[in-house]
Formats: sequence, structure tokens, C-alpha cells
Amino acid sequence: MSFLSPVAALIAAGIAIPLLVLLYFLKLRRREVTVPSTLLWKRAVQDLQVNSPFQRLRRNLLLLLQLLILAALLIAMARPAMQAASHPGQRVAILIDRSASMNAADVSPTRLDAARRAALDLIDSLASGTLPGQAGAAMIIGFADRAQVLQTPTSDLTLLRAAVRSIQPTDQLGNLDAALRVIEPYAMQAQAEGGQPLIVYIISDGRVRLPEGQAPSLHGADLRYVRIGQTDSPPDNVGIVSFAARRDLDRPHLVQVYARLINTNAAPTRINVMLRLDGQTARVEPVSLPPAGDAGPGQQPVQFEFALPGAALLELSHDHADLLTSDNTARLNLAPARRRRVLLVGKANAFLQRAIRSAGVRELVLMSPDQYENQDPQRLTRAGWRDAPVSSADDGFDVIIFDGYAPKEPPPVNSLFFNAAPPIEGLALKPSNTDEPQTQVVLDWQRDHPLLRHVVLDDVLLSSPGRLAVPPDAVVLAVGPAGPLMAQVQHQGVWHIIISFDILQTNWPLYVSFPVFISNAMDTLGLGGPTDEAGLFYRTGEIAVVPLAGLDQGQVRYTGPAPLEARIRQGQAILPAFPRVGVYKTDDDRVDPPFDQIPVNLLDEMESNLTPLDQLQVGAATASGQATTAAIQREIWPWFIWAALAVLLTEWLLYTRRVHL
Repeated sequence: MSFLSPVAALIAAGIAIPLLVLLYFLKLRRREVTVPSTLLWKRAVQDLQVNSPFQRLRRNLLLLLQLLILAALLIAMARPAMQAASHPGQRVAILIDRSASMNAADVSPTRLDAARRAALDLIDSLASGTLPGQAGAAMIIGFADRAQVLQTPTSDLTLLRAAVRSIQPTDQLGNLDAALRVIEPYAMQAQAEGGQPLIVYIISDGRVRLPEGQAPSLHGADLRYVRIGQTDSPPDNVGIVSFAARRDLDRPHLVQVYARLINTNAAPTRINVMLRLDGQTARVEPVSLPPAGDAGPGQQPVQFEFALPGAALLELSHDHADLLTSDNTARLNLAPARRRRVLLVGKANAFLQRAIRSAGVRELVLMSPDQYENQDPQRLTRAGWRDAPVSSADDGFDVIIFDGYAPKEPPPVNSLFFNAAPPIEGLALKPSNTDEPQTQVVLDWQRDHPLLRHVVLDDVLLSSPGRLAVPPDAVVLAVGPAGPLMAQVQHQGVWHIIISFDILQTNWPLYVSFPVFISNAMDTLGLGGPTDEAGLFYRTGEIAVVPLAGLDQGQVRYTGPAPLEARIRQGQAILPAFPRVGVYKTDDDRVDPPFDQIPVNLLDEMESNLTPLDQLQVGAATASGQATTAAIQREIWPWFIWAALAVLLTEWLLYTRRVHL
């Protein structure tokens, strides 16, 4: 413990304590009074002894209590604090986690509120050391799926406090890597100027995603992890961490719903799981969840099966009152029952055809490039969700696959390209250079992308795969030594997946990951975007591209857990990242199903597991490779004020008791 104003307290103590003791040495002036009896003499002698300045002080409980009161007030005047936070001239970065797990109510009212209080306490401690009149400065960063600089480095305490209070909760995932990369330039600047290293306070419960692979270059920054959340007992939370729907391949009107729940409680938990279709309760099942153990939370799968040929909004929820509400419900737009139709344009490829059929596609149409170019583009599109029939005897396709052929115009249907690219501005297929190795490998790929879930590319060998030149808004899915090998592009409301190489010039078709990739592509492209089997939903932190063919101006507005709006450009509206779970709806007649109501879920085991972590491993960001728990400098003088008041009350009670006697 340290004192922020010790000199003032010492001066006051040098004056007040002697004066208090002197009061007990003073002798009272007394009048001579004639008394009729000597019985009162003994009492008078005792009174004189008490007030004699030449007598040693007698034991006096009131004096002791008054000294305690005075000591408490003097200590409060010295402004005691628990721990110094920084040194003059140092820069401070305060990172505040506002992800879904920070909405847990084990700390009143929520963990995020406790994190705000911790940040404000830290700013108050800086007010007495680093910031006023010195070279030091602090910055405030809030992070969830993305990091946001709420206040650039400043010594203005008012701006810092306002930035902390402006932080709003989200249901997004915690991505510490994004926050660390934001402060990376400031850490480099602090080191380049030869001053004190950047002090980084990470105020979080530790349920965050850390850097994968190479960590940010923080150049000796001092990372201090301020843990939020109770650790005395396992948190009580039951969360839905996975949710999917699948239609039967042979009987598309039959729907199977799968879910997985976790239990972080130390005791077994019995709950009721409810399935709703368009707001109407369809099924209720009792479920017993095992307790959490050393291996992690208890887990239990749940499955429902029912008949429904049309589209519907599915909602799965449980009735357990726990610490986190955002993972208690999962939602999904169920696609109408129909057999998917796929068009394959290009050369005959037995591996590709077999993989397409194994993905549950029952209608695969083959066309040559000339036949495709002679088609009416309008007849290539298929009926939407609202008008989809159970039996697909009509024209149109759900997905078009181009194998080694690039059409003259971008296709009007979601498509997959192998060794070809559609004519979109900024997108091009570049051949391999002569100085490059003929055989190459995939260096990295997005393992968590819906297209690449459960896809392993470590052993795939590519012969002259070339590379892709992609527009700025493209999503690169896989990269090789020469550049992007696989990318996702959205053009006029239509999704296109482009792969730079010919699969017949690789060994990929020999591995299980190839049909898995094709199945993922059929599920994703066949339903118009991020999907899960027979349904469509988004996760918090993701963006949605709403197709609005033929429109190029105006705005689309959504209501729901948070208001969202997006400008229409080139036949599409790109909604911002979803901040909260729930169903976002629009009354705009220009928006067709399923985008008229967009379900958004959390579905993340790390966020649902509310147990705070004791340490954060952040690569080589610190000398030890980990950030340890650090205390914040807190002024605790109010404690001593309350202690003085309590002793004062005791002294008053004793004094009145003596007078009464």
C-alpha cells in the first residue's frame, strides 16, 4: 500500500495528536465551596488527580478511541492506494473486453460494468501520477470481434472517463488479437523513442481468442491482465453451442434438428428444451446435463425430427435461469423442401460429378460452354424461398459450377469456379510464373469459414496452381506461395467462389476433404449465403449481404436487438456486423425471403464457458510469454472514513453510558 498525499497527513498529525493529548493534561479552574460533609472530599481528590498536569495519564478508553478516530482521519488524508500503476512518462493502453461472456451476471450487475469500474479506477490512479503535466498519456480500446479505438492517447482525464462510460455490450466473440494489433504501432513508437515501454491493461474474463501463429510485435510492452469475474465457484450457465437443421435426402419434407448444449455448473442440471416453429411451440423435451469436470463443461446433444415441407423460423431454447442469456436461444431460417438442382459447365470430370452427387444433389445437369452461352440468363435462376416447390421439375438452378471455363458475363446464380474466374472488376486468374516451383502446397486457409469447416489441405499437392488477383472486398479463403488460391467474391447480390487451380492437376480428389468441401459449397451457395445444412443464420460479428437485384440506390433498415441500416449499391446492401443475438426484421418489400428476417446466434463454446481464466498466453509479447494478473492502484481512503465514523459511534455510546452512571 502506498500514500498519495503523505506530507499533508504528517503535518496534520503533528498538530492534531498533541492537541488531543494535551486536553487530557489540562487542570480545571475550580471555585472554593463550603460543603456540609467530608463524604464528597474523596470524589474531589480523584477529580483533581485526573486534571493535574503533573500526573501520569491514567488508562482512559475514551482517549484511546479518540486517538483511533484521529488516526483513521489522518490516514484518509494521506490518500492510501493499493498499488502504483505506472511511472512518469509512460504510455498506458487500456483494453476493455465487451464480448458476450462479459454480459454474465456473476458480478453485479454484469462483468462489463465491473470492467468499466476497474478502468475508471485505473484512470483515477493515473490522475495522481502519470497524466497531469507530464509526458504520459492513456488510450481506451474496446474490443469484441473487432477492436475500436474509443480514445486516442491523451492526458485529458475527462475524455478518458467518457470513453470508458461509452462502451456498450455486445454478443460478439472476444478477439484479443484484433485489439493487440491496434496498439502495435503505439508499442513500436514507445520503444523507438527510447522511453518507458507501453503498459497494456487487458480488462477481461480471459474468454478471448488469442493470436494464432505469429503474435503482434509489441516490442517489450508490459502486459497486465486484470481479471473480471468470480472464481470462488463454477459459474452457473447452460448454453447452446451448436445448432443445425437437415432435410432428409430422399424425403425432403422431413426435417432433423441437431443441437449441442454445455453445462458449466458443478452439479448435474435438468432443463426443458423447447423447439418453436414461427413462434409456435412444436416440441418440449426434458434434458439432463452432466456436471462440469476437469475436462471442461458437461455436454449433451439434442435431436428433434418433424415434417415440414415449407420454410419456417426455427427457435431452440431452454428454460434454465443462468448467468448468461445470449446463449439460451438459437434461431435458424429453415429452407423450403426441394431437391437442389446443380448445373456443371465444362469438361467431363468424374471426380467432381461424384462429389456433387455425394453432397445430396439429386439433379445434376451437364452443359458444354456453348450450350451455357445459348441459355436465357433469366431461366438459369430458380424460384425463391417463398415460391419453392417440393418437387423441382421447373427450370433454374441453385448452384452453377464452372470447371475450367469462364463465362462471358457473371452468372446470375451462386457459382463455384475451378481454374477459371468470372468477369468481375478487380478479379483475375494469373498463371504460375516460370521461376516458381511446379509443385506447390497450400500454406494457410480459413479453417473456421463455412466453406472450409472440417476441410484439411495440409497434404494437398498442386501442380502450377497460379494465383488470384482479387478486389478489395473479396474474402481470401486459402493462400499458396505465390498468393491467393481460393477466394469468395460477392457481385450484385450473387456469391462466387473462385479456385485458381485445376483439381485434376492435384491430388485433392483422392482425399476425404474434397467431397467435404463440395458438400459445404452446396450447403452455402445453395441457400444463398452463410448456412448450416438446410437453414440460414448468422453469428454475431458477421456481416450479411442482402441481395436486391436491379436496385442501386436507397437504404434498407432492420429492427431487432439493435437497429441496422445499409445503403444499396450495385444490387446489394451490406449490413454491418451484427452486435447482438436475435432476429433482425425489415418491412421493406424489396427484400425477399429469407433476408426479410435474419436470425443471429452466438453458438460459441468459449463464450458460454464463463469460468474466468487466471492467465493469458500472448506469445512473445512479454519476456515471460504470458500476462499475469495485475492489481490496479485504488484509493482506499473512504474505508478509513467509514472506520472513523464507526469508532466515533462507539466512543459516543461509551461516553453517554458513563454520564448516565
